[in-house]
Amino acid sequence: MSSKYKWLFAVLAVLGIVIIAQAGAIDSYYMPLVYKQPTHTPTPTATPKPTECLNQVFFIKGIKVCFTDIVYKPTTSPLDEWVTIKNLGNSSVELKDWRIVSDSSTSFKYDFPEFTLKTGQTIKVWTKTGKNSSSELFMNHGEQFWKDNKDCGYLKDESRETVNSFCYSDTGFSAAPYGK
Repeated sequence: MSSKYKWLFAVLAVLGIVIIAQAGAIDSYYMPLVYKQPTHTPTPTATPKPTECLNQVFFIKGIKVCFTDIVYKPTTSPLDEWVTIKNLGNSSVELKDWRIVSDSSTSFKYDFPEFTLKTGQTIKVWTKTGKNSSSELFMNHGEQFWKDNKDCGYLKDESRETVNSFCYSDTGFSAAPYGK
């Protein structure tokens, strides 16, 4: 190979190295300008329901305590029926002397014992006999409290003002009339 070609290959090799080095320098120089931080996707959380009440009724006196569930026709004994009540408010509510009333009869009433329902807490109120606890209360009622096909329930505070209510029938739930 002639020295002319050797010289040409040497120049091209040096130029190639310089071009590659410049490209690397440009890449590392500009890389921070186009570099994007990785996007962190937050862990999904459950969206709370706007209300967990049996119906979309308003709350009286700003107290956010409501019926959230009812089993009025249990598959076992009629006394195995129950309702759940939840405090959706921002402060605890003392339920002593509050009352649950059924439309079935004027004698179908349950007066709460001394019990504080904390924020977010749910209490199950059974018709049957049992021992009260922090999650369950018992009416100790000797007969069925809720009718099997149609009834209304009212939650009343200590001054007997209706705080929340519901009605049910074979077609579903609806708001109960206030004032009972």
